[in-house]
Amino acid sequence: MGNWDDYRREEREEDAKVTGKQRCVITAVEEAVSKSSGKPMIIVSVRPSGCRFTVKNYIVKNEYFNRNMTQFFDAFPEITDGDFNFLTWVGCEGAAMFAEDEQGFLKIKYWLDPVRAASLPAFEGTKPERQILTSLDDESEISDDLPF
Repeated sequence: MGNWDDYRREEREEDAKVTGKQRCVITAVEEAVSKSSGKPMIIVSVRPSGCRFTVKNYIVKNEYFNRNMTQFFDAFPEITDGDFNFLTWVGCEGAAMFAEDEQGFLKIKYWLDPVRAASLPAFEGTKPERQILTSLDDESEISDDLPF
């Protein structure tokens, strides 16, 4: 057995459960189609405060879409209500109620508006850089002095 004779068991402390109300930051957003219903959906990946992993939330365009998006926009005040430029969502901070599902995986039970999140500690950890979109359609920025 030679190569493995130096093995010694190392006990580790159990990681604290990341359930309950937590601040979080958006790390990725993508459009997809639900496999079960075939309807369009938005997949929002968030990192809970103090964690290195992400949790995905699926917002399906169904009869609950407007209610779910209203809660989402309320939870992330840096995102303008009705702004679906997903690139600008990355890096925004908000809050959510995290819970374990039936299989023991962490999920977002619901989003928290700033009033319900006011007593939460500040976000801990690294945040992705926030992206800002600039429109080239803004005529006030176009100069008539261009040489071409």
